[in-house]
Amino acid sequence: MKKNDRQKLAVLKIEELEKKLMEERQGLLKLKMEKETGKLKDLHAYAKKRKDIARIRTLIGEKQYAQKKGVQ
Repeated sequence: MKKNDRQKLAVLKIEELEKKLMEERQGLLKLKMEKETGKLKDLHAYAKKRKDIARIRTLIGEKQYAQKKGVQ
């Protein structure tokens, strides 16, 4: 995920981030299946996808915390 991509994610609403998270998790599942069957060419793609998911989850947590505190 590039810096521009992270900035684009930061402006999304929580619902949109959760939708993106589900898409990334589905992509991770596909990569996991390819890894297990030996068809995955880019072995680092699996780790990248996991890090992207972690970034999205962090953004969701930050936004939920901000909502809880009443800060926008």
